[in-house]
Amino acid sequence: MFEEFVFNGKPEEMISKVNGMQLPEDYLIFMKEHNGGEGPLGKNNYGCFYRLEELQKVNDEYDVLNSWPGYVVIGSDMGGELWAYNPEKGIYCQIDSCNTDEDTYNTFSGSLEEFLIRMDEELA
Repeated sequence: MFEEFVFNGKPEEMISKVNGMQLPEDYLIFMKEHNGGEGPLGKNNYGCFYRLEELQKVNDEYDVLNSWPGYVVIGSDMGGELWAYNPEKGIYCQIDSCNTDEDTYNTFSGSLEEFLIRMDEELA
């Protein structure tokens, strides 16, 4: 999945909450080691995971609390789709950055690994 993905390295500071919401454990384990990065994901996908140090700023800039209440944006496909997590529902999903209608969200998964696999499969 991450053959050509360029990781950022370890975070300067570990955080566990954004927008006042708890980040998922599998995501925090991934970020503790890699702190996000950018590049190809699998055979069909490309994108980035934002650095932990930038997450709150990114969420503030997208006005996530008002545009997509209950979600935390963690990354992007760099083409208009945001990658998000909803702590209450325990799901990862993709959100169209130009649409706030929850009916348009896609690629729902209960784990980060499954989310990445599903995104890659959907683009095949």
